[in-house]
Amino acid sequence: MRPYITVLKEGEHLREDLVKEIEFLDKEYPKIKIDFVKLDGEFSPEFIEELSKKWNIPVNFMFIGAPGVDCPYRIEELGGVRLII
Repeated sequence: MRPYITVLKEGEHLREDLVKEIEFLDKEYPKIKIDFVKLDGEFSPEFIEELSKKWNIPVNFMFIGAPGVDCPYRIEELGGVRLII
């Protein structure tokens, strides 16, 4: 399983096209199973560490899309996640 995770703060909503984009990727790369996971919470280094422990995945095996300008963390503060540009 390769989960695609999005974290939403209270009151935030998914982009309408996001699920369709994940479904497209899942079809384009049939050998890689992509599961979409929506989590409620606050994205933070602590949240990443919590998921790492819960799912038994080292943080440096996790990937993150390029953070937007509103992200309060620098990539180096996120515990070793790998950046996808």
